[in-house]
Amino acid sequence: MKKIILTALAAMLIMSVSACSSNGDSKENTSDNVQTSSEASAVQDNSEDESADESTEEDSTVNAAQAEDLKAVFEQVKNEVELPEEMSDFTAKRLERVLGISEDEIDDFAGGVCTDGVKQDQIIYVKAKDESKIADIQQKMQNNLDSIYNVIQNYDPKQKANIENAKVETKGLYVSLVISPDAEKIKGIFSSYTG
Repeated sequence: MKKIILTALAAMLIMSVSACSSNGDSKENTSDNVQTSSEASAVQDNSEDESADESTEEDSTVNAAQAEDLKAVFEQVKNEVELPEEMSDFTAKRLERVLGISEDEIDDFAGGVCTDGVKQDQIIYVKAKDESKIADIQQKMQNNLDSIYNVIQNYDPKQKANIENAKVETKGLYVSLVISPDAEKIKGIFSSYTG
């Protein structure tokens, strides 16, 4: 049993070191998060200034903008689901480092990953730039899921069950992956936004 645990820990250490060494810049850029939130707020503020005759049309525009803001979806998840304290938000750099998904493949993204080295919880929402990018994003998310499973399968039965129940899901341009004991509730919140 000790050999299995040591092997799993060694594999996790190797993955961690290789992920860190592939990106020498340890600072993460959060300006994308702030800009997207500001843009969504600006759309909402502008709609309030319009006349009452156009309110129905503008309300649907605001709702569409909010539905496309994946950070709003993730904020709702954080408000309604008890996530691990060690859950850290994805940034563009972390998305590329962990999953290999670059900003030029996507229009929007949000999510978090547990960084304690024990829990494998991940919530990843990505909106592909166009249909040609979907298959590549799906494959990268599946590779991430397979990698996590290969490391944890002989280490922690509870975490293994969460990973076995997880799957990469696609709806239109949206691709998501949820690894969590509360996966069904989290998926329900995401579905209410994407329709």
